[in-house]
Amino acid sequence: MVETEGPSFGNDTYRARQRDIRERMARLGVDAMLVFRPSSVEYLCGYHTMETAPQPLLVTESTSYLYVPDLEVGRALATSRVDNIRYCGYADGLSGLDGYLSHAVGLLPAGARVGVEFGHASTPPQAVEILRAREITVVDGDYLVERARLVLSEEEIRCVEQAGLVADAGTKAAVAEAGRDGATDSSVCAAIAEALYRDADSSSVWGPVAATGPRGGIPHATWVNRPVADGTTFVEYAGTHKRYHAPLMRTLLRGPLDPADAALAQLSRDTVQAVLETAKPGVLASEVAARATEAISPLPDDVMFHFMFGYPVGLAHKPHWMDGVPFYLSKDNHEPLQAGMAFHIPGSFRSFGRAGVGLSQTFVIEDGGARVVTHGAADLIEVG
Repeated sequence: MVETEGPSFGNDTYRARQRDIRERMARLGVDAMLVFRPSSVEYLCGYHTMETAPQPLLVTESTSYLYVPDLEVGRALATSRVDNIRYCGYADGLSGLDGYLSHAVGLLPAGARVGVEFGHASTPPQAVEILRAREITVVDGDYLVERARLVLSEEEIRCVEQAGLVADAGTKAAVAEAGRDGATDSSVCAAIAEALYRDADSSSVWGPVAATGPRGGIPHATWVNRPVADGTTFVEYAGTHKRYHAPLMRTLLRGPLDPADAALAQLSRDTVQAVLETAKPGVLASEVAARATEAISPLPDDVMFHFMFGYPVGLAHKPHWMDGVPFYLSKDNHEPLQAGMAFHIPGSFRSFGRAGVGLSQTFVIEDGGARVVTHGAADLIEVG
């Protein structure tokens, strides 16, 4: 089955990741981790599938078990590097949980302490109830696996770099389509999607987004088959490689630039520049946020911004590429940045009901500072 597809990395990579998780488990004081977040399951053993039913990975001190519905056994054999694969009959998303967890509990000592991530929707509440009913002590995993994922390896960084090239193809497609007579927000999104998929090995878990004219002032508004308006059109998407993501925001300009839109664009540019100039190993995330806040304050009364200046990116599964520990570049995160972390800067500023401008980059922290891995300037792009 390996020849059919194979995991994204070599066997040694997954063995090393599981060793690292076992060391973290020992520090947390748990006998096992039950991992439900699909991206973290893939991180630890390579397994990935389109199926969204709960498919947990159990990691104990000495072995690992991947639990899948029977129809997913082929995917598990093709993509995973795990000690054991267990399956139940294919049914609705939660009915196999009892069988999975009964088997898992049988492997563990009486009263075992099992770490589970409480902070993500992929963990079914029923799973915690089932474990507790079987006298298992359920411990908050506190993003144990996700914290391990924060610092990317050289192999992972190369994946994000490749994803940045794919994102650049999306930008070129958006510009070409938006400049065409008769273009709509829907046709712009279609062009972006085609470019992102054409030479990729995986799809983005969110987007693409295109919001033209006044709809750009509404966060997360997207295509409704509306003609591309004069003024600004906001687009957002991510390139991917092996499900590693490089998100990107750009704003297209058709016709003259309105002074109010120019002001939004300058706020976006200043945000991106401040983050990239400040983000270095050892610098606190809150320091980056403070510097960026200085660069854009005070905001005009009619402009909305979330004051979160970056979030970690890398390996991601649905529903969003923001799929890891909430290690934000914000005023309340006083943890230091480390070389190997990757972030997306969501520099989007909106005037509700009028327009929105978003400019961003994905970057990697290196010893010398921040290195951008997406392509093109974070600036308005004239079309048509």
